[in-house]
Amino acid sequence: MKTPFALGLLLAASFLGPVDSAWGQAPVVLTTATAPAGVRPALARDESALADPVREALRTLPQAKKKFLAGLPSGDQFLLSVRVVATDTSFRQVSARVLGWQGTTVQALLLPEVADSAEPLPVSFPETAVVDWTLLRASGREEGNYVGRYTDTARQMESLPLR
Repeated sequence: MKTPFALGLLLAASFLGPVDSAWGQAPVVLTTATAPAGVRPALARDESALADPVREALRTLPQAKKKFLAGLPSGDQFLLSVRVVATDTSFRQVSARVLGWQGTTVQALLLPEVADSAEPLPVSFPETAVVDWTLLRASGREEGNYVGRYTDTARQMESLPLR
């Protein structure tokens, strides 16, 4: 018997059709354990540089997951940041809009990086692939986004003139 969650995921996939050419092949969501050998050096550098914000995001993820599972108000969205393989030796971080969460498996839509570049793509991945989370309220207020705020602040600091 299909659960309402599974039916929703199948319905979303049927509207999206085949993988869009802007995504190329179906994206591979990375975890530390499943990263291809060529990607591991870049992944290790990224994990080292972002250790503190990722640690905080993962520490607070269980509470955020509970909020999602309890049901979000209309208009709110729960986004997870994950890494996907970009080339044989690199990856990129993307946002996934969570559709459901069964145990430690997340069902989501990978969001295109640039508006109008591709359709969101249905994907399922283990909770261990999560790097950051954001609860985006309908009012525009956000919770979480530890890695995003850290990288935004780092970019702002880098652009300050030296005295």
